[in-house]
Amino acid sequence: MKRRGAVAVGVSLFLLATACGKATESREMKNPPRPSASVPDLKVSSAARVKALDPRPAPDAGTKPRVGGFGKGRAYIVTKEHPGGASPHSFWAEELDVDGSGQPVLVDLAWDNPHKVLYISRERSFGCRNGGTADGAILTAIYGLDNKLGKTAGSGWWVADLEEGECGVPAAGLYGCRFDADGSNTECGSMNIVDVNDDVVVLPLPKEEGSLSGKL
Repeated sequence: MKRRGAVAVGVSLFLLATACGKATESREMKNPPRPSASVPDLKVSSAARVKALDPRPAPDAGTKPRVGGFGKGRAYIVTKEHPGGASPHSFWAEELDVDGSGQPVLVDLAWDNPHKVLYISRERSFGCRNGGTADGAILTAIYGLDNKLGKTAGSGWWVADLEEGECGVPAAGLYGCRFDADGSNTECGSMNIVDVNDDVVVLPLPKEEGSLSGKL
């Protein structure tokens, strides 16, 4: 009787463990682990950086009307006018290899003449550093020669407009990197476009507010 009872207890424990294992597996299937948060896996090409050093529209460039802003979605800046209604920005569209893929694509460009900054805007699909994919608006700023901020010519920043879950980010917003004159990304994370002394810059959000900050 003792032996039979021990066997019964053992079988019961085995069945209980199996049931628990299946329940855990079921929960994991219903709630798969979220991918780690990352920024888009983007680079700014040498062709784009060279364009900022000589920001003239290509011969076949398409003209764009003067508007009060540039970009799409959250990847957007306000383009201010001078007194009297004169706009300090030039707008056009042309084909440019912006990511070093070797394939020129049609992009929108804006040249801020007083501050010597070239802005490039486009919507596209892209990879994420965590291995995922996403799509959205991207805004790139490249500092030209003798720019007002005294930044190294050819350096700048880029941001992508992500929705919650894209690239694993926990909240919708702007995510991107600053890059140096060689096009190497430096400081990356959640970003915020701000106006500082009448000049547009991108600042990393504090870690407690933006979920991603610092070098990634």
